[in-house]
Amino acid sequence: MIGVAQFYARDIPEAPFPKDADLLQVLWCPNEHDLYDIWGPAPHLIWRRTNDLVDVLAEPSMPHHATPDSPHHAPAATLSREAYLPRPCILHPERVTEYPYLEELPEQLQTALDEWDDQTGRHYQSLLSIAPGYKIGGRESWHLTDMYELPCNVCGTETQPLLTIASSEWDGDSQPRWQPLEERHLKWGAPECEETHEPTMLTLGRYGALTIFLCPQSAEHGYRLTIQ
Repeated sequence: MIGVAQFYARDIPEAPFPKDADLLQVLWCPNEHDLYDIWGPAPHLIWRRTNDLVDVLAEPSMPHHATPDSPHHAPAATLSREAYLPRPCILHPERVTEYPYLEELPEQLQTALDEWDDQTGRHYQSLLSIAPGYKIGGRESWHLTDMYELPCNVCGTETQPLLTIASSEWDGDSQPRWQPLEERHLKWGAPECEETHEPTMLTLGRYGALTIFLCPQSAEHGYRLTIQ
């Protein structure tokens, strides 16, 4: 298991932390798994109390990785997918306002937005609706599949997005709206641009985003997953 994300309740008060926890650590196994909802890395959520932390590793261990054509590569069962090994970076959360995915809206409003798209040349989905990139909470974009329910496997309550782990922070369609202003001077293809566009160097699905959904009734009920 390797670390994928870590954040504190004091920074994200909207997150459904259990009453006795103030730190969430997200780990996953960086191999391909059949996870019922998706194929991908297997996440593990650890809810902790910072007061209980005693020893902290200065250099967290990383899994063995080798390329199949290496003469000394390990057996296939022990290899990690390079696409699931994140590059260490620091999150700088910024609060944004999202609007419902198009399919969540009444049919009449969907029609009006489609007409607005045609008349203005803009696109509700990519420019106004769902923020792309690595994010905590917010809404899910169902652009890869039709929207479907993700009820809790324990109590049946509809789960809600907890954490989205994205392959990139924006794409060509969403760039005009969601690329940070302070990064727009960077030239496409330059190393500095790549570091801000793909800060974690992860690739989920077909260059998409993996979202962990959590039951609002209890964090102990487990999670559901999507890749969009």
